[in-house]
Amino acid sequence: MIRQDLLELAHALRRSPANRQVSRSSSARPVRLRTRAPTHPLRTTEGLMMPKIFINFRNGDGEWAAEALRVVLEQRFGKDQVFLSHESIPIGAQWPDALLENARTCDAFLALIGPNWMTIKGADGHPRIFAEHDWVRREIAAALAAARAVTPILLGDTPRLDPASDLPDDIRDLARKQGPRLDVRQFDDNYAGLERKLMEIVPGLRPKLPRAGIQINSDFEVKKMDNSRAVIADVPQRADGLEVMSKVRADHMTESSVTVLKMEENDRGKGDRG
Repeated sequence: MIRQDLLELAHALRRSPANRQVSRSSSARPVRLRTRAPTHPLRTTEGLMMPKIFINFRNGDGEWAAEALRVVLEQRFGKDQVFLSHESIPIGAQWPDALLENARTCDAFLALIGPNWMTIKGADGHPRIFAEHDWVRREIAAALAAARAVTPILLGDTPRLDPASDLPDDIRDLARKQGPRLDVRQFDDNYAGLERKLMEIVPGLRPKLPRAGIQINSDFEVKKMDNSRAVIADVPQRADGLEVMSKVRADHMTESSVTVLKMEENDRGKGDRG
């Protein structure tokens, strides 16, 4: 089952204004006590693999779905497997090149299509999808031209695109592509089906191993310890997993000990591991 916090995030995004920025912290459970240097999923083509899954969406139409998909796909397959414009392009990078390069080299291109996808207008009063500089259109066109696996994802009750509709020539094939539906009311089931299809078409795409269920970060420092004993963490053996980062410093210790991790061995007794 998809975690409840993800569904709450999707509901919040669905209700929010079109240009509202979503806090990344709203999906960060469990809270990690250990900090790590940031990594960016965007990589150059100089001998390195690009992200496998590209998420394409239109502002004012599919933000909730784009953010919800990014969160759950990164949790399942890893951050370096998913590309979502503002989340994936490092600062200082040439964003136009990054968008088109990733669209042309991804293994699966997810085009999120909501009820306003065709009708949202630009500054000239015409639907944006018909503007040559429209980035939603340009990304889709780049992926189609590169023969990527382009999949329309219909949001909510959005009707399927009509192959005979007046789409621009460079993205007309999008209307002929088979794709699933994603509804916030049935997100668990819809996502599960999408994940299975992605693993079928994307080479080597597999869920990453479960993360540790307990994360511990400690910094223990003492000047002097005499006839003392300290236990930094005491956890049951039945814990699903552990991630421990600990620093211990003592200038002077006499008949004392510091146990970093104390685990229960069984129901009859306890043991130490330090």
